[in-house]
Amino acid sequence: MVIPLQTNTTGSLVSAPTSLRSQPDGCRLQCSICADRATGKHYGASSCDGCKGFFRRSIRNSHTYNCRFSRQCVVDRDKRNQCRYCRLQKCFEAGMRKEAVQNERDCISSHRAKGQTVGTLSISVLLRAEASVQQSPALVSPRSHDINTKKTASMGVMFESMKQQLLLLVEWAKHIPEFCSLPVEDRITLLQTHSAEHLILGAARRSLPYQNLILLGNDSVIPLRGADIEVSRLAFRIQEELVKPLRELDITDTEFACLRTVVFFSPGRSTRGVVRHLRFQAQLLLEEATCERRGRFGELLLILPALQSVAWQMVETLHFAQLLGEAQMDRLLQEMLLGEGAKTAQGRRHCYSIT
Repeated sequence: MVIPLQTNTTGSLVSAPTSLRSQPDGCRLQCSICADRATGKHYGASSCDGCKGFFRRSIRNSHTYNCRFSRQCVVDRDKRNQCRYCRLQKCFEAGMRKEAVQNERDCISSHRAKGQTVGTLSISVLLRAEASVQQSPALVSPRSHDINTKKTASMGVMFESMKQQLLLLVEWAKHIPEFCSLPVEDRITLLQTHSAEHLILGAARRSLPYQNLILLGNDSVIPLRGADIEVSRLAFRIQEELVKPLRELDITDTEFACLRTVVFFSPGRSTRGVVRHLRFQAQLLLEEATCERRGRFGELLLILPALQSVAWQMVETLHFAQLLGEAQMDRLLQEMLLGEGAKTAQGRRHCYSIT
């Protein structure tokens, strides 16, 4: 018989009490806040992972909520997200304690003080970086969701859209202080190593409202069945392997910002420990953003292998198009996607516009 585990108020794993172990599945304890199935005793009260995470975030971030009604809102599994004020009050009434959250944070801080520092990224920093890109004058907002109003992209138009998005990627990175503190060569390596994946990830997100096309940043489209067979195959893979899973998950802005950062700070050719720590911190932020829905963190991470595979295929397709003379890449695309172009350190810095 498998004995379930639960956490105590400091986050340590302990065996479930005898009364819980002896109960059949249908008689397991309920969350004392929302009546969902409890996963253990968290911060002093039997609760589900959702209410545990909500209480932790509320206390750590010192959130102050207001009730729009009479402070008597129903807090159950279906309506627990409708009123944060009443949900937090119910957490306190159930026995959750602020001190337990603080003790847990102190424990984590003591571990990090022993050499496990993972960086200083925060969700607020990532969301500000996303907002700065969305407000950029270079970003073309979709004029309409009507497919008939959009033009099919030629290879040249596709290259121009890619260049635009890569420039926005550089601007996005500049809004992350941890990136700016890295040596110039490390910044260039991060931008170059994962630029193709960022192009694909951005295209997949823009294409969520559509079934049979990929929407580029300049509002032109790549149909799944077009004249260029290789490009259409690539578009089909983006739709099937990335757009559909992200659509089914209904990815949020916060989750996307964290996922993009996980991809960006993957060490790749950089062996610096700080880059690995930044990736780990980005993973923690993604886990935090998805903690209210069990399994969601893993589902998002499982998208990354497909993202990398599609990115490789895109680079190969573009390389062949370049060799065959179908379209001419400018220096930025050659450097970031194909690793060609500027050879000197000064030339690379100028190409990436990061100094």
